[in-house]
Amino acid sequence: MLSVPPQPGPDIRPVRHWKTASAAEAAGLISSGTTVGVGWLGDGLADALAASFAARQEPRDLTIVYAATQGEGRTHGLNRLAQEGLVRRVVGGQWHPVPALQALAVSNRIEAYSLPVGVINRLFRDIAEGLPGHLSRSGLGTFTDPRNGGGRLNRRTREQLVRLVRPAGDEALLFRGFPIDVALIGVAFMEGTAAIAMTRDAMTIARAVRRCGGIVIAQTDRIGTLEKLPPGQAVAPDTLVDVLVVAEPRERRWETFSSAAAPRPA
Repeated sequence: MLSVPPQPGPDIRPVRHWKTASAAEAAGLISSGTTVGVGWLGDGLADALAASFAARQEPRDLTIVYAATQGEGRTHGLNRLAQEGLVRRVVGGQWHPVPALQALAVSNRIEAYSLPVGVINRLFRDIAEGLPGHLSRSGLGTFTDPRNGGGRLNRRTREQLVRLVRPAGDEALLFRGFPIDVALIGVAFMEGTAAIAMTRDAMTIARAVRRCGGIVIAQTDRIGTLEKLPPGQAVAPDTLVDVLVVAEPRERRWETFSSAAAPRPA
């Protein structure tokens, strides 16, 4: 009788093509003048960046690009980077959850753009595909239209990121693409497997940075894995991540994709 060898069980440990780093070590990988695409930023890494800038004036002059802040709270995440010199330019979709960055923009201390959330997400996608920009009719006739300011929020912001074009005779807006050097995203592990999970938007940011030859820094929770994929999330190849930062339990919230519910921060 032919015997069938037993099938191996699932690999319960991550493959770990990335390296694990502390928040301070990860902050040291971000150079001055780089463009950072943000899907999620935990407080630990945000504080490490702010502390590095305070101690060494490095990194400085960062360009921050994000679509939605996903409920980080008014004193968390990107708000902790609101220091003149640390940030030079912000290209954002949702500005209302980041009052600290708003204050820098209102006082003309940083360059600031407000673009539609959907446009920024699609711009990440088109950068990942190697396209020069994103063509859309979204924003025509609004504040985003270059005839009405091109999304620029203050006098300091002079460069045009949006052009009015007329392909096939119809008006459209061309949102210019640009290299993205660093991705900051949140990930989780699938329970009982070696797979990591992230939102599709986070995966797009990571792919855009990969296309540009940059570094992908993922932040995960020390506790909690996913039993199944929630809506809007996907299993990602572990080779998409370069550095894994383990967040402290106090940082646990919706963006870390823990299976346990966590309260929203104030």
